[in-house]
Amino acid sequence: MLLFLVSIVCLIRPIKAIKLGTRKRAGLALVGSIILFTAGGFIMPPPTPEQIAEREAAEKQREADRSKREEERAAQRAAEDKANEERAAAELERQKPVMTAAAKTLWDQVAAQASPCDTTGKNLADYLGRRGASIYEAYDLANAANRICGETATNIGRLRAPTEIPSQKREAFTEALTTCRNAYYAKSSAFSQMADVLNGDMRPSAVAEARQASERSQAGTMLCGLGFLKAVNDAGLSLEAVMGKDFADQE
Repeated sequence: MLLFLVSIVCLIRPIKAIKLGTRKRAGLALVGSIILFTAGGFIMPPPTPEQIAEREAAEKQREADRSKREEERAAQRAAEDKANEERAAAELERQKPVMTAAAKTLWDQVAAQASPCDTTGKNLADYLGRRGASIYEAYDLANAANRICGETATNIGRLRAPTEIPSQKREAFTEALTTCRNAYYAKSSAFSQMADVLNGDMRPSAVAEARQASERSQAGTMLCGLGFLKAVNDAGLSLEAVMGKDFADQE
């Protein structure tokens, strides 16, 4: 190794005192040092059992140290995740009064928009249940219900989930609004088909389709309420505070 280093120096600056006064001699010395270095590697004695045991022990220690560092990092990450979750939960708890008020306002808006359709539908059902109900009057009521429920669906479709609710919780309210909008479009369609039947389309297929449309619309109205129940629950809010005692009792 010493010859290797000296020969490199002499390639740059020949040293006559050690008989490497030319670059040619320095180059030969460099080649010779490489040959000696390579040959030495072949003739080195094999490691003793003690040396092998020492190397294995050192490797095991390094592996143990790596495992310990990984465990420490994993524990640190777990502690950080827990701390983040606790901070998020505390922040959500702090926001609950504002979230509750915003969610209640949204539900009140949906209920207010839905009320004319629900009232008109109830009036039609009550009228059809009377003795001597006029088919002409029923037809007018069905057309009115079709129009009013269509307006209800459009108005609900214009509503938006409040920004006071965190974005990760807001999506459920958006989905609930979509469900309610579709439910009232379905009710509008059902009343339209009922009006067609009252107008004289008494084909069995038309009557069956009108009945099925009515059943689907009733199921859709239930899904509207259930969608809000889920959104309120997922946000960790009080059902009674947002939707009223009647809905809370149905949970």
